[in-house]
Amino acid sequence: MSVLQIGAGGVGWVIAHKCAQNNDVFGDITIASRTIAKCDKIITSVHHRDNLKDKTRSLVSRQINVDNKDELIALIEEVNPDLVINAGPPWVNVAIMAACVATKTAYLDTSVATDLCSEGQQVPEAYDPQWAFREDFVKAGITGILGAGFDPGVVSVFATYAYKHLFDEIDSIDVMDVNAGDHGQRFATNFDPETNMLEILGDSFYYENKEWHQVPCHSRVMEFDFPVVGQQKVYSMAHDEVRSLAEFIPAKRIEFWMGFSDNYLKYFNVMRDIGLLSQVPVTTTDGITVEPLKVLKAILPDPTSLASGYTGKTCIGTWVRGTKAGKPRSVFVYNICDHEEAYKEVEHQAISYTTGVPAITAALLYFQGKWSDVGLFNVEQLNPDDFLDLMPRIGLKWEVQELDCE
Repeated sequence: MSVLQIGAGGVGWVIAHKCAQNNDVFGDITIASRTIAKCDKIITSVHHRDNLKDKTRSLVSRQINVDNKDELIALIEEVNPDLVINAGPPWVNVAIMAACVATKTAYLDTSVATDLCSEGQQVPEAYDPQWAFREDFVKAGITGILGAGFDPGVVSVFATYAYKHLFDEIDSIDVMDVNAGDHGQRFATNFDPETNMLEILGDSFYYENKEWHQVPCHSRVMEFDFPVVGQQKVYSMAHDEVRSLAEFIPAKRIEFWMGFSDNYLKYFNVMRDIGLLSQVPVTTTDGITVEPLKVLKAILPDPTSLASGYTGKTCIGTWVRGTKAGKPRSVFVYNICDHEEAYKEVEHQAISYTTGVPAITAALLYFQGKWSDVGLFNVEQLNPDDFLDLMPRIGLKWEVQELDCE
């Protein structure tokens, strides 16, 4: 057995550690990235934490330019993995999926293949470029698993579990994401700055009464009393799983909410207003052409560098309201993750940890033959019970909290 992991950012860091902890199942592990030094740094960390379970299996790095189709296909053919785990940024998804079809190799990723704020790539169209591969995966006789992170990913599994076991009819699904941790920086992003800024820059889209509704970012806000981390202000945002949930779970309204501190929004609004979040190239007085957002990415701290000093907890979950046996019901299915505990185990912070663990949970289910049907699937289409039974053993517990019905 073997796996090929593409991507060596924060999420890739955790995925590699978790692959290594379960390499008695996964076998040989190859980590590939445009910057091979990032792969080597992860490998050093895996050995430092003694997370390689079977010392007889290999853990190696390779350099890859995903934009080069021939190079990508050649790497997959050389490694000959049983599964490609895509831990790269969203815009590499389609290229890697095409290479997996060409080589007839199973595929898994953690997020949608769009930036969610470019025309034709917003939430109502999110997943269209990847769902276009459905017939190709069937013809190739391979499995594809989409959006197997936390959000998207676990929160959709929570919704599927609630629909299967806790509700007869669902009125609303609200995905709630709060990071109540402290990294000690004036401003920093918890994962790739370019991906992060694009994610929260665009208008919010939510689904209600079989229609899409569009509102400016941060214009819809509410407070929610989260378990452990307490009362938090959250804002409506465009996010991958709203589209897939609307596709696969019958609910009257579906919306994604994320918590931001006033200080975070202050910095974000200033950077947006002066054009630092733009992807449109500008030319300096020295004649150098740059994209402002890429410059900002180069200036901001590497998310991996935040891990050692991170304190506090995250709370991410799915708030579902509806009826069961004719009576109204409201539940919050959630996970709490501690930044310091994540660092002790894998030398990274909880944001990456909560994405990496679900990816490995899904990958293990593929190897176990439970999530391995031929075709291309979002996690909402797969058995939630298998996933939620396994995930705590990989590192993330979950709880169901009954709430008062309003």
